Amino acid sequence: MNRRIPVHIPALRRPLVALAAGLLALGTTTALSALPAAASTTAPDTAVVDSGAGWTVAKAAGGYVVSLTLDAALPVKDDMPVLLADGASLGPAAESADGRTLTVTTADPSAATATSVSWQWSTGGDDTATGSTTLPPESAQLKAQLKTQQNAGPKTPSAPASTGADPTTIGTGRYSVADYNFGAQSIALADIGGIRGELEGRIYLPSGKGDHPLVVFLHGRHSSCYNTTTLKGASGWPCPAGTAPILSYAGYDGAGEALAADGYTVVSISANAINANDNQLSPDDGAISRGQLVLDTLTMLKAANSGHPVSYPDAATGQDLTLNQALAAGLSTYPTGTITARSLVGSMDFSSIGLMGHSRGGEGVVTAGTLNEALKHPWNLKSVFALAPIDFTRATLPDVVTTTLLPYCDGDVSDQQGQHFYADSRDDTFSDDVQRSDIWVMGTDHDFYNSSWTPPYPGASDDWSNTNDPVCGTSATALASGKNIRLTAAQEYQVGSAYVAGFFESTLGGGSRFQGMFDGSGQEPPSVAGYADVRTVAQQPSSRRADITTFKTASPQVTTTGSVTAVVCANKYGRTVPEALPFCTNPGSTLTNQQVPYWTPANYAPNVPLNPMTHLTWTGTAGRLTVAIPPDERNVSRYDEMTVDMSPDESVVTGTDMKLSVTDTSGHTWSGLASDLNKWGVTRMPSSTSTNLGKIVLQQIHVPTATLKKAGLNLSRLSAVTFTPAIGADGTASAGAYLSDLGFDSKDMGTAKVRQRPTVNVASTSVEEGAAAGTDNVAVYLSQPSPSKVTAYLTVLGSATGKAGLAMQQVTFAPGSTCRAVTVPVTGDTVAGTVASAAYKIAVSDSTDAVLGSHDFGTLTVREDDGVTGTATPAPPVGVQGDVCAEYRGLSHPGKLDVADSKPAPGETFPVRASGYRAGEAVTFSLDSAALGTAVADSKGTVRFSVAIPAGEPYGSAVVSALGAGSGRVSTASVRVTRPFGRGGH
Repeated sequence: MNRRIPVHIPALRRPLVALAAGLLALGTTTALSALPAAASTTAPDTAVVDSGAGWTVAKAAGGYVVSLTLDAALPVKDDMPVLLADGASLGPAAESADGRTLTVTTADPSAATATSVSWQWSTGGDDTATGSTTLPPESAQLKAQLKTQQNAGPKTPSAPASTGADPTTIGTGRYSVADYNFGAQSIALADIGGIRGELEGRIYLPSGKGDHPLVVFLHGRHSSCYNTTTLKGASGWPCPAGTAPILSYAGYDGAGEALAADGYTVVSISANAINANDNQLSPDDGAISRGQLVLDTLTMLKAANSGHPVSYPDAATGQDLTLNQALAAGLSTYPTGTITARSLVGSMDFSSIGLMGHSRGGEGVVTAGTLNEALKHPWNLKSVFALAPIDFTRATLPDVVTTTLLPYCDGDVSDQQGQHFYADSRDDTFSDDVQRSDIWVMGTDHDFYNSSWTPPYPGASDDWSNTNDPVCGTSATALASGKNIRLTAAQEYQVGSAYVAGFFESTLGGGSRFQGMFDGSGQEPPSVAGYADVRTVAQQPSSRRADITTFKTASPQVTTTGSVTAVVCANKYGRTVPEALPFCTNPGSTLTNQQVPYWTPANYAPNVPLNPMTHLTWTGTAGRLTVAIPPDERNVSRYDEMTVDMSPDESVVTGTDMKLSVTDTSGHTWSGLASDLNKWGVTRMPSSTSTNLGKIVLQQIHVPTATLKKAGLNLSRLSAVTFTPAIGADGTASAGAYLSDLGFDSKDMGTAKVRQRPTVNVASTSVEEGAAAGTDNVAVYLSQPSPSKVTAYLTVLGSATGKAGLAMQQVTFAPGSTCRAVTVPVTGDTVAGTVASAAYKIAVSDSTDAVLGSHDFGTLTVREDDGVTGTATPAPPVGVQGDVCAEYRGLSHPGKLDVADSKPAPGETFPVRASGYRAGEAVTFSLDSAALGTAVADSKGTVRFSVAIPAGEPYGSAVVSALGAGSGRVSTASVRVTRPFGRGGH
């Protein structure tokens, strides 16, 4: 091995990342979970590992770099690509700038013996499929809808009550619309490789004076440009010659105009530059970039609202545009000049802000919410609407009313992973008091909620690619199936506009006429009630509900008898890291990720536990499950209803049934069939030959407490709730169902109240590769102490097969603590690599009582210490890793260099000394920005160096600095370069 470390340095531990060695805990550190050591394999003893048609596997420190070259650039989708070795996922892949090369750095030894490398979308959708760019005749789709309803399709026979007015009805209020555009590179974008992007969008402004509640829209990931000849989507930003921008921000006029007419200022912002660069340059594929763009837009709007001058420099053109110039430059279908800088003054109420994000924009506005709570003075966000969102990291969002809309026929985010925003933040994840809900819209795809993503708009297509699918397809064959549930593009757009507008009227307007669309009441606006099948699951604010049992943990209050069995479970079958709870799906289950959205693994948190609930199974109708109501919860007279979430399991083909019973302490009982209360709780979702459909999704059963009282129950003395199997649509006495969240509540939006919360972050670190199994540490830290316990998960990404599972561990911060060292099981080798170092991505996720911070991603960089092949230059040694929490804290507190001469002359050499470095790490010394040389720290972490002042150095102040290659520690000293004759005889 080539250590390049003095012989008196103690032998280095031999780390890194194969993530398959056993667990070793150091002191009070937390050990990451991995597979047993027996699952590991020995890596080939060569730098030339493997290759095939268009792919290579190259040796890297502690692992391998797997690359695949594609025949054509990837289409731009909200999904992300993953690489597979022999069909097993290696995890999210980084895209090259031209979109034709995918790369994964993996610690999985199975990569070294792969016989094939391929790729797919992370949700499991078709890799290169593109849906139709031509829509079927609307009349044919309407006819198909009618036929499906006549064949007892998914629409509820008794449609839920509609609201008295429609959110999209344009009222009598006058408003103006205009686009603004400060330039294609007018703002620095956060966390995306130092690029600049556009500050552009559309403003919908109510007429008249007075502050108006402010709503910000953010679109998702779509082609940033289109070819002006072929009208197909194109990549790049700014748009290259022969192409023009796709105005994705202009696709939400339906909701924007409806809200403006009712007195809301709406701003829909563009994110084309992010879309063109996120998969290539952003650690989290653009989540922080999008979230910060929302906050930066609020800053611009706040200045405009206050009448302060607003201007931004466009790096692409060199122009510095004012707000009036940006409004005049806007490429709008509306007359320019309808909105000016003056008309924006005093037009926005910054105490009442709502955010809507579509697809990656949905993750973007959730991230804006979490970044906001890290601010010393956060914006007054009241509500967030996530429309068909992705959730790559399992972010949780506190303190704001949140609704997630999920399209059943989504062909892009086909696993509906964004429902985690609801599931992960409910059940007192945070000490807040707001309503959260999931809205499932049957028969809608991903794209048509945005008119700019809908054919015949350039670059648009139907994201549901299987046009012949009988349930979600749009071909003549599909429409004739009698099972087709697809809405027309116009119908889907209307549903989206109505629910977006209704949500902000409810959460920002203080009215109640549209709240029933979001609180589980089942109300639908008149404009969609005749055709849309919308299903809502909601959890009311903590002050308005009593949780009897969440069904997340085994409890003595939950018992079974007879042929009924209840098991608390989590996750989908097939995880590669051992889990504490059994899987919710059956061993050997063929269910795909798309069919189990509650257990869809997040791309950057694939083994973090998902949605514990109770799996109820039965082999006859003689048994039951009983939930005893604790004495202090028996008085439910203050609540309006009992609710429980329920879904049939995969053993149910069509439908099952269950009798619910409620009993008081005197023995009075009410009973009712689930199929009469909400048949979707016991009926399977629409299915076809597509592995995207037949989804298992919890639905909500509602029992009014007035019904219980009418049956003679004493609402002050309830004692138990019982679930008894019944013969259902399948005609069998053997079946299963999932149960979650049994409680009593009264419907209310709650009180949104943002606050500054601690953020959870992870510090990047560098280590030597070493030659054998060992451990390294990673620092997970909070931005500030928390008065309550905080939890989060750390994942070290690198592989996803059964041979070497992804490392994952829950990290707990006691009140007042701010940093935990998490131990990573690792391995090394004695083989030269093809690169000087390998970077393995690390991420934190799924936090409680804290939010993810702007450093929720980091890297564990492994130095190749056995030499490198080819023309690569070896990296300097990074030394023996020390206390990673101390190293993290030291980054914000530079050390001090001891200098022998603080007033050197040009050409003079003098010694300097610094301490606190890692043993054996290379330390680079600089004078101002000019590198002087490198020295290696001794066994005590002390480094010495002779500084030579260049002969031509100008007189005056200068800074000598020392930077550690592994610890990142910086030490500095100020000197003054002086004339020799001014130095007392020198």
